[in-house]
Amino acid sequence: MLSNKLNLYSEEIPRITLQELVNTDVDIYSYCQQLETPLYITDINKVFPSLEQWAPIFLENKIGDSTVKVNTSETNVFVDYHHPLEIILKDYSKKINSDNPNSDGNLYLSALNIDQNFPVLKSEIYFDSLLPLEKLGLKWLWYGPKGNTTGLHYDSSDNFFMQLYGEKRWILSEPNSTLNLHPRSSLSKRPAISDFNPQIPDFDKFPKAKKVKFLDLRMQPGTILYIPSFWWHQVESCSTSISVNIWCKTSMIKFNWGAAHLLPLLIKSLPGMIKGYLANKFK
Repeated sequence: MLSNKLNLYSEEIPRITLQELVNTDVDIYSYCQQLETPLYITDINKVFPSLEQWAPIFLENKIGDSTVKVNTSETNVFVDYHHPLEIILKDYSKKINSDNPNSDGNLYLSALNIDQNFPVLKSEIYFDSLLPLEKLGLKWLWYGPKGNTTGLHYDSSDNFFMQLYGEKRWILSEPNSTLNLHPRSSLSKRPAISDFNPQIPDFDKFPKAKKVKFLDLRMQPGTILYIPSFWWHQVESCSTSISVNIWCKTSMIKFNWGAAHLLPLLIKSLPGMIKGYLANKFK
C-alpha cells in the first residue's frame, strides 16, 4: 500500500522583505525572474501601509453594490469553471462570512479582471507601481470563504500573488514535474490542469505523482508570492481570504516540460495567430 504523504523538498521557498528589495534599487521583476523559483516577499504593508485596509468591509464599501459573477462548484475544489452565479457583492459577502458559508453551495469570487470590472480598485493595489510598465498584464481579484481550493494547475505567465486579507496555503511543484502529475491532454480545453489533489493524494489512481516533490507554504496577509510561469500550484483558503494577483507578460518560449506540454496547442493555434497578426499589420 502506497503512503499518502507528499514528498516535500527539504528547503523552503526563499523569502525577502519588500523593503529589502526596494532598498537594493533592483528591477523587482527581473530579480524574481532570474531566481527561476518562487519567492516569498514579506512585510509589504510596511512599504505600502494603505494595503492594510483590504478587508471584507473595504470591498463592500468600494464595490458592494456591483453585480459580480462568482464561480460555483459541487465541492470546495474549483478545478473547472462551472456555471457562474450573478450576485450583488454585498450579498455574496454576507453569504461567505456567515456561520455556514456553503449553505447555498460552494461559491468563489475568483479571477475577476479588476481593470474591467472594478476600476475603482486599481489605485489601491500600489505594488504594481514597482513593476515595469511594459511587463504589466491583467490584475485579478480573489475573494472567498475558508475551505475554497483552486485545483492543481500551472499558468503560462509569471504571477505576483498578493495576500491582502486572511491566509492561504500553497502547494507547488516545478515545471519538470509535469510528466509525473498526470496533466490533461495538451489539446484539451484546459490542458494546464491535473486532477491529482496533493491535499488528498491518491497514488493508486495517479501513481507517477509519487515521484514528485512539493513545496508547502502558508501565506500570511501582507505578503506576496512570486510564481514563475509553468510552476504547478494548488491553493487553499485557510480562512476568509482576499487576494489580488498581477500577471506579467512572459515569453511562451521556455525550456521545461511545462512549456513542452503546451507546444501542441501552440502549434495548432499558430495559423490563427499569424492570420490575426497580418490582418492587424496591413489593415
